[in-house]
Amino acid sequence: MENECYQHLRQIISEFPLLYQFLDDDFIKKQCQSELKNYILKRLNNEVSSHDIRLYLPSFEKRLEGLVSVKGYDRLGSRLRGASDWDQHNDIEAQIDITLWFKRKNLLKEIEPKLPCREGYSDILLSFLQQDIYCETHSFQSIIKSIQPEESKTEKEWDELKGIKWAVRHLLKETSRQLPQDYPGILALDATKSVKFAYDVRFIAERLLPQRPQVIFIALWSWEGNGEPSWDMIPNDFFVNSKSKFPDVGKALLGHLGLKGEIIGV
Repeated sequence: MENECYQHLRQIISEFPLLYQFLDDDFIKKQCQSELKNYILKRLNNEVSSHDIRLYLPSFEKRLEGLVSVKGYDRLGSRLRGASDWDQHNDIEAQIDITLWFKRKNLLKEIEPKLPCREGYSDILLSFLQQDIYCETHSFQSIIKSIQPEESKTEKEWDELKGIKWAVRHLLKETSRQLPQDYPGILALDATKSVKFAYDVRFIAERLLPQRPQVIFIALWSWEGNGEPSWDMIPNDFFVNSKSKFPDVGKALLGHLGLKGEIIGV
């Protein structure tokens, strides 16, 4: 049974060379020897979900291909291997999609850079006008899962003011840990697989930004129309921190991108 599991999964994953570098023979074998915990492998080994994940993998491989030449690309492997459920996988997928977006804008410098003067890593390092800018990425699914009790991890309860307060508390902790105070920072949120849109994030921004002066703006990707989302079509909302220590950097960067942001805290 163990060998059948290994051969089955290896045959599928090996069709995708970049994914196969992260989910290699040794990893697949160890997963089959115990309990399948990796999200992709679990779904491939399930008759109900196998078809859908097979259809999804070519797109995921193409996104990895877009980042393979970037410094720090290999660091994505540990997060991909460690993603055990849809929420965790969606978080790494959000990081990849947001990183690709910045790469297309010619701003990307490094994936998961080491933080200056302290232990730990940020998600993305950007470079604009010779200025390093650190970026923290999140999906809404991962935020909801992290802040709500086990018995109520659904978006149904998000409308409550308590949910906003929980989200702000969670993001304050994350931005403190992963966005250095002496560098401009960006908080990038992906809601493309969520019903949470700019209205919700505006409340978060109003409470979060005054307490994080290193953050120049919150960037939100959401899909508020019908059909499958496309990152070229999704409206992008930017909530600019009027209390930022780096107002000129934020203004110049939005100007470079040809975008306008809603100023928070005026």
